[in-house]
Amino acid sequence: MESGTKKKKTMAYYTEDLMLNILSRLPLKCITSFAVVCKEWKSILESQYLHDLFMSHHQNSHTSWSLMCRDTQKEVVAHYRCETWGLPRSLGSYISSFLTHKFKFQEEKVTVDAYTDVGLILVIEGFRPSALATRTENGVVSDYKIVLMDKKSEDTGTISLLIYSSKAGVWHFNTLHTPFALRCVTWFNPVSLNGNLYWLGCTYGRDDHDVVVSHNLYATGLDYYQCRVIQFPDVENNVNFRRACTTSQGSLMYMNIIKEDKDDGSVMNKLCVWRLHSKEWQIVSQISPACMKRGLNYYPLAINPFDANKMYLWSELHKCFVSTTNLNKGKFERHKNLECSSDGHVLSFAREWNPFEDLFDSFSSKFVLPRSLHRIPSREW
Repeated sequence: MESGTKKKKTMAYYTEDLMLNILSRLPLKCITSFAVVCKEWKSILESQYLHDLFMSHHQNSHTSWSLMCRDTQKEVVAHYRCETWGLPRSLGSYISSFLTHKFKFQEEKVTVDAYTDVGLILVIEGFRPSALATRTENGVVSDYKIVLMDKKSEDTGTISLLIYSSKAGVWHFNTLHTPFALRCVTWFNPVSLNGNLYWLGCTYGRDDHDVVVSHNLYATGLDYYQCRVIQFPDVENNVNFRRACTTSQGSLMYMNIIKEDKDDGSVMNKLCVWRLHSKEWQIVSQISPACMKRGLNYYPLAINPFDANKMYLWSELHKCFVSTTNLNKGKFERHKNLECSSDGHVLSFAREWNPFEDLFDSFSSKFVLPRSLHRIPSREW
């Protein structure tokens, strides 16, 4: 008791402004642990002023992120030792150690079904949620929704959702209306972005096309019962890889390698990247690097979540990972299994990884830690 009283008296000498300036310069890992000190500290840590101050000090800092294979739980790409969170290891290692500690006797039955900026959705045996979406106000998560899609949606093209809202504290059903018939909708692993969910789907008819099916979970009125269907921008082209979306800098992104027939009978491979803006796809980059003229060698994996100019690919020829330092210039850089930058960041790649096994037979998900300070939902489901 005496040491605790002395510590409290010592802290009284620090003004609140000084405490805020000190706290705002610390990694989020440290700041979040201080919330259990006392009610006064918890109130300070949840204040808008500290949030703004923290963002001003860390506005140019990237945070830890990983590319995870959903089915195998493998961590393909990992970026860590970042200033924002200050984690010494990759996110995949923390996830695996958490599962081992939390589910000692049934770890093999537990899978991670969704990676979000506010946590993970863990699944035991057959229960299969689809996604978790959040609403953020002034950098604070004010509400989150757990979304389950009826598995029949994958075969019938209908979209029936079971949704839990943390704000209302209840579950409810919602059947979405589509502008035209869909042959199928992939119920698992949608992309969650700004309160919207994006699933992969396919139109019904003689000329089936891959599409993106989206729904705003925080829409009001009739829009709450509607979903949008967005056609991919390259439906008229032959593509080398299954279509899938990712996110970068707060936008929905799509990338693929397109095959184009030339007048001389040869085939040209073109690496293309698009960004969804105002319900339309905008081309970000399209390049035909010399290395792609020698055949299909590069397999696109992910776009950096904080820099849309950086893309990560697998080189089958060199059996290594490569990245683009500048998409428009088409420059490729090979990487070892572990790369350390001058600022202390670490970029690691899976050593034993087969793109044919994991890229084509399962989906990958990015798990990106938040860059700002906000309350994280802690309730387990």
